[in-house]
Amino acid sequence: MSQVKLSESAIADIKRLYDFLAQFDLSVADNSSLAIIQTLKSLAHQPMMGSPLKSKPSIRKIVVKFGASGYLVFHKRYANLDTNLVIRVLHQKEWYDAKTIDLIDV
Repeated sequence: MSQVKLSESAIADIKRLYDFLAQFDLSVADNSSLAIIQTLKSLAHQPMMGSPLKSKPSIRKIVVKFGASGYLVFHKRYANLDTNLVIRVLHQKEWYDAKTIDLIDV
């Protein structure tokens, strides 16, 4: 089983996404976090989950289904360390580009 580590940005993203939903419904916020956590647990068992980004093939994107849309988990595999670094976690409807998700120097 691989290690899964979260960047500071990913941790902040998860908190931000939770806080947004919590202002409307705590149960929904809890369930959204559980969906993300379950995906991170799956990543530990399947470290090559997700599809590679066209612009940066070393970065993979996992779609987390939740509600009408869901979330995107961006991660990079470090095979020599048997570790995946989760770079960002965004809502599927959030706009992003390589700079937004900190992929310029990754």
